[in-house]
Amino acid sequence: MAVAALAGCGGDGGGSGGGDELGGEAEVIELAKAQLGQTPPGPLAWIAEEYRVREGSDLEHVHELAFVYAREATHSLELDDKRSELEPGKGGVVQAGVRHRHGATRGASIFWEIKLAPADAVTPPGARRIFRSEPLEGIPARPLASFLLVRIPPGGETSVHTHPGPELIYQLTGRILYQNALIGTVELGPGGLEGIPPGTAVQKRNRFDADAEFLSWFLVDPAEAFAPGAAFGG
Repeated sequence: MAVAALAGCGGDGGGSGGGDELGGEAEVIELAKAQLGQTPPGPLAWIAEEYRVREGSDLEHVHELAFVYAREATHSLELDDKRSELEPGKGGVVQAGVRHRHGATRGASIFWEIKLAPADAVTPPGARRIFRSEPLEGIPARPLASFLLVRIPPGGETSVHTHPGPELIYQLTGRILYQNALIGTVELGPGGLEGIPPGTAVQKRNRFDADAEFLSWFLVDPAEAFAPGAAFGG
C-alpha cells in the first residue's frame, strides 16, 4: 500500500483533511493525514493498540498504515532517518511497510497506534487493545486518511453533514449527543465508539457542562467536499 505522509511527521500534499469544515462551534485540530496510493484488500478496520516504552528504551517494528497518538510523556518517533518528538495529545503517521522506532526520552511513554488493518488482526505481543471498529464500508479508491481531534464547548455542536468516506469517532473526554441517520441519537461518554459509512448524515452536540473532545479517523475521496451540509429526514 503506497502512502504519502502529509502531516505529523513531515511531508506535503493536497486534499482536505477536515480543518474547520465541521461547522458550528466545533474546534478541529488536524493531527496527521496521509494519501493512500491504493486501498489494501478488505475487510478493513481501524484498530487501536496501546504501548508503553520505558525511558531510554525503544520499540522497533513494521506494520500497516498507522496513526500515532502520544498519550503520556514525550514520545519519540523515528522513521526515514528523521526523528520527531510528540508531546501528549499530538499525532503522527507511519507509512505501511516502513520500519520505524518508538522511544521515550523524558519518562515512560504511553502511546497509541491506530492501524488500518484487516478486521481480524490479532493484538501484537506487548500491546493492549483499545478498540477495533466494525469493518469499514465504502472506502473510496486512493482515499485520503486523516486523523483529527475535535473539541466542542458546552452548548456547542457541529453542523449536520456527511463525508465522502467512512468516519470513526472515539470519545476522549466529556459527553456528547451523537446523532446519525442510521441509529438516531445516543449519548457518548469517554471510551464511546461510533462509525458511519459514506454519505450518512451526522451531528455531534454538547448539551453538558464541560468541554467534550473526541478523536476522528476518516478515509475520504479528496476530490470531494469533506463535510457537505445535510439534513436528517423526517
